[in-house]
Amino acid sequence: MKSFFIKFNVMWLGGLFFLMLFLSAIQHSARFSPSDSLMWSTKYLDGILVGVVMMGLLLLAMLSWCCALWRSWKLTKSDRLFSTQRLAVFGYLLGAPIFLKFTGIYWLSAMRVFTDRLVHVI
Repeated sequence: MKSFFIKFNVMWLGGLFFLMLFLSAIQHSARFSPSDSLMWSTKYLDGILVGVVMMGLLLLAMLSWCCALWRSWKLTKSDRLFSTQRLAVFGYLLGAPIFLKFTGIYWLSAMRVFTDRLVHVI
């Protein structure tokens, strides 16, 4: 269980989060620099392509999260319905998205420190 939790729940879902955060920051930075329209294009980046990749990653992340919920439930077997291990795993799996929902703009602002240079140089 510990190996699955670290490899899949933390590393895979965390990696998907940072990849989606990176693409969101690029979209957020590029959208405001040339104009205020939703569809944008620069010399090297296309807003539609970035949006399609973003939607694909979002679908992959949602499916992975549902798989993580199901697999974590199966791997945390106990005599009782709620054990301490199950509470810790599901506290992370359900608490992390809630935490990110309320602090998302701060994560996006932090990532824009790096992506603003990518968009404005191009």
